[in-house]
Amino acid sequence: MKRFWITLLKIYAFWLLFFALSKTIFLCFYHHLLVGIDFAEILRTYPASWRLDTATACYFSVLPILLCTLQLCMKKKILYYLQMIICGIELLIANLVLFGEIGVYKEWLTKLNYKIFLYLKHPSEIIQTASSSELFLSIIGIGILMVLFLWFYRIFVLRPEISPVHKCLLKAPLCFCLAGGLCFLGMRGGTNAIPITQSAAYFSKHNILNDAAVNPVFNLMIHYINFKNVDRNKFHFMDSEQAQQIFNQIHAIEKDSNISILKTKDINIVVILLESWSADLIDHLTGRNDSITPNFQQLEQEGILFTNMYANGHRSQQAICSILSGFPSVPIYDITDNQEKYGNLPSLADKLNQSGYATSFYFGGNLDYGNIRAFLLHCNFDKIVEDKNISDKLPRGKLGIQDQYMTDIHLQSLSQTQQPFFSIWFTVSTHSPYDYPHNTPEVTNKDLENLVYLNSAKYCDYWIGKYFEKARKEPWYDNTLFILLGDHGHPTHLQQQSAMNFNYQRVPMLWIGNVIKDEYKGTINANICSHIDLSKSILSQLNIDNTEFIFGRNIYNMNRRPFAFFEALEGFGYKTPQASLVQFKTESNAVQNFEGDSVYFDTIKQEGEAFLQYLYQTYMDY
Repeated sequence: MKRFWITLLKIYAFWLLFFALSKTIFLCFYHHLLVGIDFAEILRTYPASWRLDTATACYFSVLPILLCTLQLCMKKKILYYLQMIICGIELLIANLVLFGEIGVYKEWLTKLNYKIFLYLKHPSEIIQTASSSELFLSIIGIGILMVLFLWFYRIFVLRPEISPVHKCLLKAPLCFCLAGGLCFLGMRGGTNAIPITQSAAYFSKHNILNDAAVNPVFNLMIHYINFKNVDRNKFHFMDSEQAQQIFNQIHAIEKDSNISILKTKDINIVVILLESWSADLIDHLTGRNDSITPNFQQLEQEGILFTNMYANGHRSQQAICSILSGFPSVPIYDITDNQEKYGNLPSLADKLNQSGYATSFYFGGNLDYGNIRAFLLHCNFDKIVEDKNISDKLPRGKLGIQDQYMTDIHLQSLSQTQQPFFSIWFTVSTHSPYDYPHNTPEVTNKDLENLVYLNSAKYCDYWIGKYFEKARKEPWYDNTLFILLGDHGHPTHLQQQSAMNFNYQRVPMLWIGNVIKDEYKGTINANICSHIDLSKSILSQLNIDNTEFIFGRNIYNMNRRPFAFFEALEGFGYKTPQASLVQFKTESNAVQNFEGDSVYFDTIKQEGEAFLQYLYQTYMDY
């Protein structure tokens, strides 16, 4: 059995060696893109890639584990030859992906992705677009690596061969189960609650290094699984010209009438992004007196409470993209999983960076989820802090560091940051499994539905209160605009139904701070708005150009046409002051839920369909 485990370790090391050499070849081929990058940072590409390389090596090890297990029971030469054949096939796949990526990178400047499968429908076009020298070098390169690594596999990995063992019918299944379990853990990136994504390899502001660190086979496999059908606009309701015309009409503004709510433009900005905070948590938004978030309610007196703010999606990565790039969530796919599309997305953090702001993002959990880390690096944040960057001495829940500890971490960091700054703190404790410390007041009405979630919100609210209690003592407080905003809806004590409705999508938003003009403090803004409007609105208040954010609206422009949009199950939700429509598909039928005066049905339906069609086409074209 000893040889069994040694052989598996050698197979793992074999693939790590191959992937390391692949990265070296890629970096050497595009060495001109490394000019000006510190050599030490280039070397960080290798340790940064370890987790994804391990996951890919584990995928490649599934069949070899089975064959090695069979070798514990029988000594058949066919098993040895099958090992070589499988290794040869996997090596060929890995080499084709490697040299395919090298070939397209100069044109796409992104990693090989699902689009290659669209081109493979016409392979002659690929051959014709590549020069003779490129094809020749690729064939030679593949040939050399195939011969070299197959020889290495035969000589150093498979020898000495695994011999049958006594009581193999007992030992072989045990070895297979244990090896298979370890392999599965490797595939998903360990025992973390969140499976591994390409974000695990992102570490640099230089795209070339991140692209080199992301294992090309893993990346292509994930892209094929997730995006293999992105070859046409699934939401084609009308002529493209008509959809664009309606989209333009929705966004048309006769006159720019931006209302300035700030005393000065030279301010700090802090966004507290509240995980899973539904509008149902806020008494002034429900008309009830549940007292779930009393600290939020107290803060309302110091700023502007938005009563018709809606999330554009249902997950955190959708919210972060909508808020920072003003790009709405699309049905079926998440743009954060499409690194090759990032270059087309504007960034609020980058715009503020260009205006002299220090930018940062703080999260007590793991940013692998939804490829958020990769997206934040694209957004050009100066500083990104997550669980792994924070002292191991702090207590942690299953999803990371709880909100009470992050309050001090965030405040201390801001006190050491040069002004002006833009910082986001993304809370974590109101996310399942709600394993927050039970050291704060809880909801008194024990008969309410979803009590565990409500108590987690009350815990978060308590520490939000402590956060502001401490922040007011800081010298930068008087010059800071705070924006508290829910990232998406959640089932609550008031609704446990489908998420495909605007009640579920409604989230709280509150702008507070001494930088707000006195006449706006303690006021209500009832205009319909959504996450995609935030970047445009902030930049408008600071007199910074926001024309890149084409989907959102400036909330404070009184001449805009208010609307909110969210992605649904192969459909959309679209809301105006007159009416709202949610149109989506289930496994059995299509659903249309309309609210408002029926005279507006055709208009709302046409505008919603045009918006979705234009949005999805833009997503495809990026």
